[in-house]
This record gives sequence, C-alpha cells and structure tokens, in this order.
Amino acid sequence: MATDTDTQEPGVDTEAVASTEEGAPQAQSKGKLLKIGGLLLLVIILQIGISYWLLTPPAQPAELAEDSLSKGSENLQVTTAEVPVDNFSVTNNIAEPGATIHVTFNLVALVEQGAAADFDSMVKEQNKARVKQAVIEVVRKSNLSDLNDPQLSTVKRMMKESINKVLKKSYVIETVISEYRTMTQ
Repeated sequence: MATDTDTQEPGVDTEAVASTEEGAPQAQSKGKLLKIGGLLLLVIILQIGISYWLLTPPAQPAELAEDSLSKGSENLQVTTAEVPVDNFSVTNNIAEPGATIHVTFNLVALVEQGAAADFDSMVKEQNKARVKQAVIEVVRKSNLSDLNDPQLSTVKRMMKESINKVLKKSYVIETVISEYRTMTQ
C-alpha cells in the first residue's frame, strides 16, 4: 500500500510539500501566541488604568478648595458666649488607690451666641440634675493623670461630650474650668 509521500509524482517536490505542511501549524501557533499575548497585555493595561483611577484622590478645582477653606475659617470664627453651668465639689476614690481626692471647680460652657439663652434654660431648669450627674461622673471616672493635667484637656472634652449627650444636641463648643483645686486625703 502506498502513501502520498511514498509515491513519486513527476513535478511534485515531496520535501517542499512536507515543509509547507509543517510551517502552517507553526504560523498558526505563533499567531495564537501573539493574540493571547496582546490580549494579556490589554488586560494588564486596563488593570493599571483602573487601579490608578480608583486610588488617586479626586482633583478639586481651585474655586472649591477656596470655598472649603473659607467655610472652615468661618467655623473657627463663631461668636461664642460663656454660660455658667455650676460650681462643683466632687470626690474621686479611684484615681489614687488608698486615698480620696476632693476636686472643686467652676464649670462654664462656651456656646454659640444665638443658642446661649436656650442652653442656659436647658442646663439650669429642664436638665439641671442630669447635667450635674454627667459632670460628676466624668470627674469620678477620671484617673490621676487626667486630674493633674495642667490643661485638663481630657476632662474638658469628656464633660463637653457628656453635657451634649444629656441635652441631645451639640450646644457646647468648649468647656472652661476655673478655680480648679484638688486636695488629696
């Protein structure tokens, strides 16, 4: 039985036919590799582009940046009024083990000028006992380093938060503590 390659036909070069048959699959495989490589390169470029788009912060136009700066400076220039809350004399037994610390101070709240009358009535009439209790709790829960802090920053912040929580509205911008005295016994 004879195969196509075994027969010798005149004018047909069997080696040329065999090489073109072998070259066609190589050309197809190179074409497939180029298509796959191009597709892979496209996917990588898309991933880089999307990552860049997602991770870069949005650019603000100059006008928006100036507006936000002016609004921030307006918030700092709010006209405040001092509203006296009360005079306090509190004992703290947990700040220093084996000792009792007596803390005495006057508490004043800084509120917006327009809300001063409303805040005053809320603190001195409607919620007087709850506000006093909140302030006393802050002092009694404070540790020795908070009570000895020259600025009393932690105690002031906690008082502000507790008063605003009792009143269910952010009246207090800042608290001021005056005539502050501690006595350890």
